Amino acid sequence: MKRVKIEVKNSRANEEPIEVVYWGYHEKAGEVDRLSYDESALTGMGGVHTQIEVGDKEITLVRSGNIQATMVFRENHRDRFVYKMEVGSMSMVLETEEVSISKEGRRMLIYIRYKLEIAGDPFEQNEMTIHVIEKIGQEHPSLA
Repeated sequence: MKRVKIEVKNSRANEEPIEVVYWGYHEKAGEVDRLSYDESALTGMGGVHTQIEVGDKEITLVRSGNIQATMVFRENHRDRFVYKMEVGSMSMVLETEEVSISKEGRRMLIYIRYKLEIAGDPFEQNEMTIHVIEKIGQEHPSLA
């Protein structure tokens, strides 16, 4: 398991993008790259652990802790899921339009363009970019 810097940028139509940098971990599990990190209290998601599984053409984002949800991003795919929070749950629909994954050396760049429907409200256009940079010599101490 390698220590990585994970830069996440979320953009929604007509809003300023939100950019957050996390320190997390990367491991290879067969053909899947698995990223994991703890969300920041600064984003209102303290107590949430995020795991991102990066396959060949599919991204699965799993949140656990104070928020629980599993989101599947695959081009031209519609995913219905429940977003569970401490105060209740919401039904959401995710329509992925584009997924791009590039890996080069110690870096990975993920781009996702999708529409999200929350609790029956009209779909909103979203873009997410995830830039992963492996830190040299930063093995996880208990797993190295």
